[in-house]
Amino acid sequence: MRKLNPAWKLLTLIIASLIMSVTYNTRLNLITAGICLLVTVCTPKVNRKLLALSMIPFLIAAFGMFMTGILFPSEGVQQGVEMAAFGQRVIYANSLTSAMQLASRVLVYGGLGMLFAFTTNSMDLIMSLMQQFHLPPKFAYGILAAYHFFPVVRSEFGTVGTALKVRGIKTLPFSPKRLLPMLVHALERSESLAMAMESRGFQEGRPRAVAFRVAFGWIDIAFFIGLPAALLAGRFLL
Repeated sequence: MRKLNPAWKLLTLIIASLIMSVTYNTRLNLITAGICLLVTVCTPKVNRKLLALSMIPFLIAAFGMFMTGILFPSEGVQQGVEMAAFGQRVIYANSLTSAMQLASRVLVYGGLGMLFAFTTNSMDLIMSLMQQFHLPPKFAYGILAAYHFFPVVRSEFGTVGTALKVRGIKTLPFSPKRLLPMLVHALERSESLAMAMESRGFQEGRPRAVAFRVAFGWIDIAFFIGLPAALLAGRFLL
């Protein structure tokens, strides 16, 4: 089965995120997050170690939201059965429900975000935005150039650091002595890249051909309709 159209997948996941933003159903949030992560893990060529590391900030944020909701509830939820815990702290039953809702919302956003980030190719996404959503080529290729320029900046950062060590100069990682040469070299490379793009016809208003077409078909329409419909159905049924 072919891959989903990246631009339509992005639009569908944005709509799904908006639906989840008005949903306070803990079970729906956890089920959605679990399915997203399962699909991401089962996708071929996904770096599972990087996926696990990327989920750590979301887990920390979810834990923080849970503890905030359970230990410092608003006055509206301070009712129901009281449970003594954490020394003299009184935990209300409704506070636990509110804390689970807050924590699960963080996890579902993390799941949706990881699903898109780890299953989408940047080149396919930009080409899809150009072909299906008519993104101007000057913005599309500019975004691609900036995206592929990040490894160059990181390489320059390491090169400058090594040069300073060879000279016996000790600096902090974000010292101006290290950042300023890195930025100068990055600007020089960006200027060379801009000149190279202009010399190859990457200019506004000039006709351009595309290297490949990003497919769009019934499976993309089914995903666009099916995912929001499933979330809306789960919101009312769970």
